[in-house]
Amino acid sequence: MNCESATRSYSLFLYGELSLEEEQSFQDHLESCEGCRKGLEVEKRIHQALDERDARPPAALLARCRRDLKLGLETAAPRSAGRGGWFAWWPAMARPVGALALVAVGFFAARWTSAPQPGNGLEPAVSRVRYVQPEASGKVRVVVEETRQRLLTGYPGDEQIHRLLMAATRESTDAGLRAESMDILSTRPASNELRGTLLFALEHDPNPGVRLRALDALKPYAGAPEVRSALAKALLADDNPGIRTQAIDLLVLKKGDAIVGLLQELVQKESNDYVRLRCQRALQEMDASVGTF
Repeated sequence: MNCESATRSYSLFLYGELSLEEEQSFQDHLESCEGCRKGLEVEKRIHQALDERDARPPAALLARCRRDLKLGLETAAPRSAGRGGWFAWWPAMARPVGALALVAVGFFAARWTSAPQPGNGLEPAVSRVRYVQPEASGKVRVVVEETRQRLLTGYPGDEQIHRLLMAATRESTDAGLRAESMDILSTRPASNELRGTLLFALEHDPNPGVRLRALDALKPYAGAPEVRSALAKALLADDNPGIRTQAIDLLVLKKGDAIVGLLQELVQKESNDYVRLRCQRALQEMDASVGTF
């Protein structure tokens, strides 16, 4: 092992990630290389400094993580009215709920470790130490990867804030951020631009929780033909029972022959007991037959 490979192995050695052969080679190199021994001590001090950081998460971060966990739980399918009620429903739901909890823990850790730290008046930055190397003079050379961030403040109606929120609903890879941006935008007056953004989310967003938020925000537009067309498509094609159920609730706000025929078609093909029951109740409320003739 040479100095370059030993330097790359500092953190792996401290975390016990080296194999027995690699660890032996690393220790053999340290015995004959004073520079690498000093480098390892520097790495140890960096690790100790990180370990001594306050372990309490910021209140805002904790609230964000709880919100994202709630968003994940909202994607769970509604329980069936039959087949044993809660006792039949719980075993099937326990596994996804447990998985969502684990995802939330992983999300929490990622957000925490990458969160910007308060500085000395400069813009917040996310920093990561990539390389350390002691020099003969006693100084240490540290290579840091740093991404600076900008903080913008304004009202949802401000042009720049509005534009960024609209972009976040379509482009962000963070489902929680897409949902939060959508919630803020939905407090604004109805507009064709906002309606288009919500329809895009309903039809294309990969996260069921975000699609549910889009459905909720579409209530003021429920009578628009393009919205009803998107609701009908979601009712017949979306793989999430919760979304299909909420689509029914929005469609029946405006009754008509078209919705009756759609619900009758869905009753015949729907595999989810709860959604099928909701269809039947909606048809009964409209004095329509459950079957088609």
